[in-house]
Amino acid sequence: MPARKRPGKKQTASSRPTPVRKQNRGKRKRRQKRSVYPVVAASCVGIVFLLGFFTFWFRSDHGDSDRGTIVAADQLNPLAEIDFDKEIKPFFQKYCLDCHSEDFQEGDFSFDRYPDGDSIKRDREIWTKVQQLVRLGAMPPADSDQPSKDENQKIIDWIDYQLFFIDCSVPHDPGRVTARRLNRTEYNNTVRDLLNVDFRPADDFPSDDVGYGFDNIGDVLSVPPLLIEKYLTAAEQVAEKAIITQHPKYFSKRAFGKELKEEGAVSSRGDGSKAIVSRGRVYHQFNLPENGTYRLIIKASADQAGDELAKMELKLDERVLKVQEIQGHKEENLVELEFEGSAGKQTLSAAFINDFYNPKAEKRKDRNLIVRSLRVEGPLGIPDSVRESNSLLKVFPENGVSVSHAAQSNFREFLPRAFRRPVTEAEISQYVSFVEMASERGASFAESMRIGLQAILVSPHFLFRVEESRQQVGTMEQLDDFALATRMSYFIWSSLPDEELFQLAKENRLHEPQILKEQTERMLADPKSEALVKNFSGQWLGLRKLTTNEVSPDTALFPEFNEKLRLDMWKETELYFGSIVHENRSLYDLLDGRYSFLNERLAKLYGIENIKGENFRRVEFQDSQRLGVLTHASILTLTSYPDRTSPVKRGQWVLENFLNDAPPDPPPTVPGIEETQSANPNLSFREQLELHRKDPGCAACHVTMDEIGFGLENFDAIGRWRTQDGKFEVNASGTLPNGESFNGPEEMIAVLRGRKTEFGRCVAEKMLTYALGRGLEYYDRCAIDKIMTDLDSDDRFSVLITGIVQSAPFQLRRNNK
Repeated sequence: MPARKRPGKKQTASSRPTPVRKQNRGKRKRRQKRSVYPVVAASCVGIVFLLGFFTFWFRSDHGDSDRGTIVAADQLNPLAEIDFDKEIKPFFQKYCLDCHSEDFQEGDFSFDRYPDGDSIKRDREIWTKVQQLVRLGAMPPADSDQPSKDENQKIIDWIDYQLFFIDCSVPHDPGRVTARRLNRTEYNNTVRDLLNVDFRPADDFPSDDVGYGFDNIGDVLSVPPLLIEKYLTAAEQVAEKAIITQHPKYFSKRAFGKELKEEGAVSSRGDGSKAIVSRGRVYHQFNLPENGTYRLIIKASADQAGDELAKMELKLDERVLKVQEIQGHKEENLVELEFEGSAGKQTLSAAFINDFYNPKAEKRKDRNLIVRSLRVEGPLGIPDSVRESNSLLKVFPENGVSVSHAAQSNFREFLPRAFRRPVTEAEISQYVSFVEMASERGASFAESMRIGLQAILVSPHFLFRVEESRQQVGTMEQLDDFALATRMSYFIWSSLPDEELFQLAKENRLHEPQILKEQTERMLADPKSEALVKNFSGQWLGLRKLTTNEVSPDTALFPEFNEKLRLDMWKETELYFGSIVHENRSLYDLLDGRYSFLNERLAKLYGIENIKGENFRRVEFQDSQRLGVLTHASILTLTSYPDRTSPVKRGQWVLENFLNDAPPDPPPTVPGIEETQSANPNLSFREQLELHRKDPGCAACHVTMDEIGFGLENFDAIGRWRTQDGKFEVNASGTLPNGESFNGPEEMIAVLRGRKTEFGRCVAEKMLTYALGRGLEYYDRCAIDKIMTDLDSDDRFSVLITGIVQSAPFQLRRNNK
């Protein structure tokens, strides 16, 4: 079986790979070496090396093979009894070989290359497309002889069996594991929860690439050189915010000579200093931020004369702090002292108290005090409240505790959380050495710990989610509880495990089914599960596109549309999905729930009265115009053009995101709808589209896609209800190929509700893709089948998430290396 390529480019919703199938993948960008900053040079060199190591290690075997895949014995499925030569080959000969044989290979495809059922497994991607085209009715073409429905279904089922059948009663391949770096959201959340800092450094990182519709897919989360540089900068910024080295209200003010007020015999010198030539003083009023210990720093010198050194008296208001002798003749002295200051304005002064003048002396006749500046800084030290809130500095080098011992104690508690697993003493010592090095060079303990923290934050063990193997290559193994906790937390919270998960992992109890279920429900109830709401719905439903140039309604035609309304649209759908998650509602409320969340702007757009203000509130719908997310302005605007609606885009969106049945790209020879419009300007848009669909190359795909889109035609391009489209009356009726018909959005959505199994399966596949951080494979069907069985009994959202967490792909791993 040929090695599989990996997705390496950004993908739009319309171009992303279809789950549960192997897909083409583009090449990744090569990484380049670069120099790094010296502060954490040793660790950064390790990054460059290890990133290259990860690239080689995990890229060398990303392609899935059939190893570990156990196919059922032929007698387990009646499709295995089908005789290829007697039942399948005649179908191809009758309906396909005119265009796809060795003599005439339209699309460079020939059925003659496949002499039996086993041979089609060589080209799963090609035959998956064949199956889709037959299922949609796109093949055979409309102008060719057509098979009966039974003949069609038999071929569809046979291809499905040959390509994807797997016996779920026996162990099978749990799928590959990619060392995934934290994406931007995960990095920000991890820093927040690990260090208790309100800071989003990853907002400055390059955008994360997207694969299979999501930005947490390991295959596409590359590490370009620019990102390494950003990691270094972020580590420094995070360390500064996480480890406080001075008082939060730290104050520093220097008053130079020209700013100092005078009292007595004082003169100004050309260099800006003040010379006190007789008894007198200079002073400055400082506004101290709060009570505390402050440091006073004075730069002074003296013209010495007589038997004594010049003496300087330092006062805080009227309280004498110190009398200091000034050393040397005209040599600058730096005088420092600490004092207890009170919040508010306080005067600090320097007075000359031992004047001397002897005009008869041969050399030094006059003793003077020269003051260049007064400086106050503080409060000194770190308040107890700040110490207690610091998640890293718990032990300090005081009361006989050495710097090394304090650093070891702090890192012994901190490193397991940062790396999401137990750590060794050797690993702890590695980061203690950074603290020792900085301390030996004169840095304070807090400053030294900052250096150690920076090294941790650029370690691959922090930046990547690495699941270490304990078994030999080619085997399957159960994740240890620490890796399981990490998978769970990044799935539901997009962040690291909390203390409760970590403690259960230490006790080796997290994997127990009942505990796993309880923890999943606890995590969904936690406010941090809002990450799942935002990240999954924002990408699955395409909400993130609302703020891009892809969505730009013509404000000349739709003057109600503005940037605030754009964000309101997003917020409504996000709140709605959040209610499904947080209230543990039925998954199928996404299809036809009769409520939503509105503020005044959205309510006005929807024609709903008596809702005032910016705040969103829950609104129960009394009529049948709005139900589920399909009638949200966000989805309706996403699936429209700037100047009109698009039944095609809306129908395609439903097929892709609700039924997981994206149609193939249109043939390049098919003309666009614009040509049909220009040739038939007096027809309604629906009539123009129906004329366009008469092209045999268009009809098969459009017959389902367009009909679904027509069911939403009562909503204009920004989601307002309408009964007229210009001079034409809106026709929101449709008929699907299976004969089901509807008139209007309520009836169309009822038809979709009748296909709730397909909808539930689609959501389950997309959610499992998001949870695993990889595209699904055919052997993942067993997990999806089990989840769907659970949903048949209880369709609440937590059942879906628990089913994923308890599934084999989530709990097991294949050892590639």
